[in-house]
Amino acid sequence: MAMRLVGNVRYFLLLLVCGTLLMVACPTASAQVAPLAPRWLAGTPPPPVETFADGLARHHIELTEAALIAALTDPDGEVRSLAAAQLAAMDDHPALPAILRALLAERDPQVEVNLAGAATWLGSDRALDQLQQLCQDLNVPSTARLDAARYVSNKELPTCFPAIEQIERTEADPSIRVLAVVAAASYRGQRERAQALAASALADLDPTVRIAAADALRSLRATNAVAALDRALHIEGDDTAREHLREAIRVLRLPSADNDEAQ
Repeated sequence: MAMRLVGNVRYFLLLLVCGTLLMVACPTASAQVAPLAPRWLAGTPPPPVETFADGLARHHIELTEAALIAALTDPDGEVRSLAAAQLAAMDDHPALPAILRALLAERDPQVEVNLAGAATWLGSDRALDQLQQLCQDLNVPSTARLDAARYVSNKELPTCFPAIEQIERTEADPSIRVLAVVAAASYRGQRERAQALAASALADLDPTVRIAAADALRSLRATNAVAALDRALHIEGDDTAREHLREAIRVLRLPSADNDEAQ
């Protein structure tokens, strides 16, 4: 069940605030549980996603306020996360105290971030403070720190951007470095720092990170990075990465109006 939590719930509230490089549309009637972003980078269509309600239905949890609040203490971390997400998606402000109590008792760092993210969606400053602490805590897994940073970014606070920079520089797992590049590019109010991080990542040893860097510079419309992309293209040995570099250069060299349309 831990793998399902990491694979399905890690970005579940991200779609509520639409803070993603991959341009996932904002949900309206129902929020969704998003799959991992790196699997989308090769240009393949995104895999199916399930709503919070669908996820809870798998666990036979009813969508009443009482059932969802009870589920905040379920032994399964995925259930606790989904219950908080559903309450937030329902804009159920009376349930906020119950989510905060569950957050205080939570010991799983990823679920802690999920609960805090739901609480911030309902307006909790205490949960927002906790997310800012979590993103900076080196004892918290990098994926959970990045998720905390995304929630803080959606409040337009710069507090967690240094954590993203640190993860991108030091994380051994390239898939997590990809997530750091994506998180930087979608971080609100940190465009210049995000461009610098992505430009640096063009020299990463792993091609998936270089692909993410090229895509990030394109999404950021970093026209001042064309020269760096061109240099990276001349030494790039991976065919897929070369395609992404070429496309980023092509788009960034378009006139401004065409550039907006291409994005």
